[in-house]
Amino acid sequence: MATKTEKKNTIRQEIIESAGVYSRRLAGKTFLFVYGDEFFEVAFPIDHFLHLTGVETKLSPKDFYRNAKRGLLTTAQFYFSARHSYANAKRKLPCLKRLPELTDRVVCILKNMQTVTIIYKISVTNLEFTLGLTENTDFYGNRVNEYFLPMSLRVEDSSVEKSAGGEVVDFIFERDASKMKYDVMLVNDKDKIPERIKCLISDSFFK
Repeated sequence: MATKTEKKNTIRQEIIESAGVYSRRLAGKTFLFVYGDEFFEVAFPIDHFLHLTGVETKLSPKDFYRNAKRGLLTTAQFYFSARHSYANAKRKLPCLKRLPELTDRVVCILKNMQTVTIIYKISVTNLEFTLGLTENTDFYGNRVNEYFLPMSLRVEDSSVEKSAGGEVVDFIFERDASKMKYDVMLVNDKDKIPERIKCLISDSFFK
């Protein structure tokens, strides 16, 4: 049986690997999810990475991410609690490394997924794990922009049952945050791109 030190070292390595994936595939990009007549945009700020790991830390979210990305995170810089247990982190982290699967494959969009503490207006799931999204608001609750941000990674098969229904995504587009329009199509599960998103994506998709 693994010792506490060995278990924590394993979690540390998983966090470091997850930060590498987050950095390469998600940070600095935005994604446009289109389903039926509806759509929303998701950004992946570096200070939201910590929320998804399932551990506690006294570091700021940005410092935690930067240390993990550089491989400098130590086992003394994070810990577990009743709310964020070792068992929970152990379940979450393999899915965190697979998080890009929710942006480049056909997924289900859930509405009003209810947890013990919050109702997520929008969530994305592949039925193995679910990413709960929150609106980008300031300290006073005012909406900063139209993006949704990742807040909770849930590894369970009951997310659909806890939501008010879901729809399969039709399209997912990607762009670098520095660009004005989406220029990469990651998922195409429908014949025609809706006219209402034409202003958000590159003209090349309509040629």
